[in-house]
Amino acid sequence: MAIRCHVLVLVLAAAGCHHTPVPVGEAAREATALPVTLDLPLTQPTVPVLDGKSLPKAAPRTVAEPDATEFRRLTEIDCQRLASTNCNLANLLDDENRIPSGKSGTQANAADQLRHIIRYHAALELRNRAAADALERFFQLTDAEARTDLLRKAFPILDDLHTKATAAKAAEVRFPLDTPDLERQRSQLVSQLEQAELGSRLLNLDLKRRLALPAVPVANRLWPAGDFTIDATPVDAEQAVTAALADRPELRGLRAFYHGLTPETLPDVREFLRGSPLFGQARLPLPIRGLLRFVGKSAPESEVAAELEVRRKQLFELIAERERAVADETRAAALSLTAQQARAILARDRVISWEDKLNEVGRKRDANQPGVGFLEPQVRLELLKAKAEMVAEVATWHQARVRLKAAQGWLAWENLPGK
Repeated sequence: MAIRCHVLVLVLAAAGCHHTPVPVGEAAREATALPVTLDLPLTQPTVPVLDGKSLPKAAPRTVAEPDATEFRRLTEIDCQRLASTNCNLANLLDDENRIPSGKSGTQANAADQLRHIIRYHAALELRNRAAADALERFFQLTDAEARTDLLRKAFPILDDLHTKATAAKAAEVRFPLDTPDLERQRSQLVSQLEQAELGSRLLNLDLKRRLALPAVPVANRLWPAGDFTIDATPVDAEQAVTAALADRPELRGLRAFYHGLTPETLPDVREFLRGSPLFGQARLPLPIRGLLRFVGKSAPESEVAAELEVRRKQLFELIAERERAVADETRAAALSLTAQQARAILARDRVISWEDKLNEVGRKRDANQPGVGFLEPQVRLELLKAKAEMVAEVATWHQARVRLKAAQGWLAWENLPGK
């Protein structure tokens, strides 16, 4: 109860509750006030006008290199380690386990030992999730930076075509591309570049918080680095499920509860099960359960034995339910990874096809064939587009790989001392 109250005080303090207390009478009137209702008038449906005509015309965008004063190199391994070790709630649980109990060896009772084990596995589960969330954003950032570079490379090609089209129009010479059409293409590229750059800035803010890195100066950006090659080794879904059932920290903690069920630990188990969704109540987050201290009531031995049997069955059913959920999560992640690999292969093949087409155009240029000057920039633009699609598919594959590792619980275990 003391810890619950302490957590509540922290939450209230974080919310900034500094207003003047409301008198009891007024608080009671607020609590019993009826909800406000409005009698909305009837209307005929008309399509909302969202045309943006009031906006000024966009100024010409000069495409330049990113204006960061400093880049911080970030690898997948560093991202995983920093996110895992800086998971605040997991650190609270580990701090709780480091508090001396005043007992040692055989003097430490079973309940204390069980709570220690549960907190340990709860912290690991939290670190696993924290690392998964950070790595997902890491590969999103990798995708954004790679696509931004490809978008920048497209502007000189389009601008050169626009210059030629403008000159041809002034000389009243026929040109295959229309100037307004090229301007529309450039406007679309500018919009895509703005979106990619904004995504990069937002991901930098998010990742810095998750990795406990300073948020300022904002111009200092994280730069993803490493080997982003796809591993084409087929994934055995059932083998992955076997590993998940053995290694997932959540399941290890639940099994510790089951095997640690004794008359001494019964109050802890009873309180744990009261928060389980299997029994019609909202399930408390596992780490919060690990923080609580439970107090059991004395009861006759016959009643204790009967309750032990019931609790043992309940824990067994809960473990079975969570094992099924973890297995399904792992199978889904394995299937998604395999499917994403196929999409990445198709994207790579399209890049190769456009590269072959560009080489063919180069041979035609060397042979002084007509029309090559117009065809080559178009092929280069299509090649850049295909590369951007491949980048997105490869980044998505890495995110699927991370989700599979998270389903197995490996992201936390890999950061333990000595790993």
